[in-house]
Order: sequence, then C-alpha cells, then structure tokens
Amino acid sequence: MLKIILCDDDMFSLTIFSELLQEAIDRLSISAIILCRASSTKELLNFLNKNPDDYFFFLDLDMGNGELNGLDLSRIIRGQYPASKIVFVTSHIEKSMAILKSGIEPFGFIEKDFNRKLMIREFENSLRLAVKTDLTEKIPPQKTIELIIGLDEVISIPVENIAYVEAVKTVAHNICYHTLDDSKITVRDTIKHALEMLGDDFVLSHRSVIVNKQYIIGTEHTQLKLSNGKLVACSISKKSFFTNWNKKNG
Repeated sequence: MLKIILCDDDMFSLTIFSELLQEAIDRLSISAIILCRASSTKELLNFLNKNPDDYFFFLDLDMGNGELNGLDLSRIIRGQYPASKIVFVTSHIEKSMAILKSGIEPFGFIEKDFNRKLMIREFENSLRLAVKTDLTEKIPPQKTIELIIGLDEVISIPVENIAYVEAVKTVAHNICYHTLDDSKITVRDTIKHALEMLGDDFVLSHRSVIVNKQYIIGTEHTQLKLSNGKLVACSISKKSFFTNWNKKNG
C-alpha cells in the first residue's frame, strides 16, 4: 500500500489538493491512503516522529516565513527515511533544476494549478510511477494507440494524453492528433476511423473534430473550451449536449 503524506502551508491549497489526490487514487483503484495532511513542517515532523516509516510525500516547495522550505524538509526525510518518494507540488517550477542539482533526487514535480482535471491527471501520473516501483501493487496499463507517421515509422501514444483530433483542412485524408501538452501528430487517416480506435471517452463535437470528453470544461459560442486552454469547434446542433454534459460531469 502507498502511504501518502501531503504538506502545504496554504490551507486552501492543502484542502483542494487533498481532494484531488484522493480522486486520483479512487480513479486508479490502487491501494493507497493519505495518512497525513500537514499545514506546516512542524506538524509534518511531529507526525514522522510518532509514526516513523517510508512514505510517498507531496511537498510544497515554499513553506512560508519561519518554516523549513521543502528542500530542507526533503533533506531531513532523505536522511531518516531514504526509501521515501518525494514529489514537489509548487508554483516555482523554475527551481526544479536547482533541486535536481542539490542531490535530493526528487521522485517528480507537479506545477500548482487550480484546474481540477489537470491536477488530477498530474497526481495520477505520479501515483502510476510510484506503483510501478512497488512490486506489491498492480495497476491496469494505459490504453494506447499506434499511429503510422511515415514509411515503417510507428509511434505509440497513450489515449488519455489526447485532447482532441481534427481533420487537416489543407490536406485531404489527413488528421491531426493534439495532445494535452500541445504536441501535434499528423497522420493519413479519417475522423471516423480515429473515433473507432479511441473509444467511449471521445465524441464528435463537429463533423471534422473529435474531442476527449474528460477534458471539456465549458462552451464558448460555437466552441468547446478544454482544460488545457484550447478551443475546438462545436456544431450548433451539439452545443446543448455538451453544455448539459459538462454541468452533469464538471
């Protein structure tokens, strides 16, 4: 079982991220529990003194005035509980290189964002990696699809990384896959065939666009707004469906 500790000196962030982390755990159906939600380094260290063990930590990097920062705290954790895993959840992602050079060897970084869907996805990715290093746990593999991008050249892409797919207007019988991090992969295929491959989480929003339903956060006129900030075309006839679906699921 993954034993998790979450630490953030901002109570609002601590509450929200705790909820999203628990949702990520539930979605993955893994054996994991959040044992401590600490709002200060003192609270966290008191817990560790009373409950010494190796944990999976999600730490804020900047713990406020008069507090040990996340880097100092991680040194203490590394010294006493070397098998622990540490993920920094921070607004200062630009400091990640300095942390790597410090020798702390963090398990990962998550940039703070109050977009619920993006944060849940980031927590899921960290949990997946943690489970892979724990031979006592099993987790279903990510569904992937293979895309032919050239002669004898095929790439595999996780379906959950795909935000939307659209037909290429300037080239017949070509479509473009857009990932959450804004990568673009163009292949020779049809929207109909892509929809068949992608499965139930995807739906036509327009005759030339397929969208991943889990990343829809709203509608704007004749477009859908996705959790990565992108806008995609939406037919007028389908707008009411997506408005109602987003109210039900958002």
